[in-house]
Amino acid sequence: MPVLQAPEVLRSYLDEEFDPHVPALRLRWSTAGDPSERIWELPEGVTILGPPPERFGVLVERWAEDGYSVRLLWNRTLVSWSALTRVQLLTSSLAPVLRVIGNDLWQILAQPVQPLSIPLPAAA
Repeated sequence: MPVLQAPEVLRSYLDEEFDPHVPALRLRWSTAGDPSERIWELPEGVTILGPPPERFGVLVERWAEDGYSVRLLWNRTLVSWSALTRVQLLTSSLAPVLRVIGNDLWQILAQPVQPLSIPLPAAA
């Protein structure tokens, strides 16, 4: 994947399409020297074809030693995973996007375990 250049952050806000709300950014990416159309590989085989996201938000909650729930806003696409591993996240396109907006995925994944943050299934 070609190296991403840091985007201009137009605004930050809480996206209300998720509950709980996801912290999000409105981004403007430079198109100089970058074809911008690419395949973005996300966890569990989800792919997005297109330019980098103009609306981007991610909320990662660690609920086990190697278990994370993730809510992702990518333009108009909302994706939620309840059980991802560290490897699934680190090998996805999330790491380079987070890096260029000033976030370190390793640091996000090192947060303390919150065992009650994943919803329990309802009793039958």
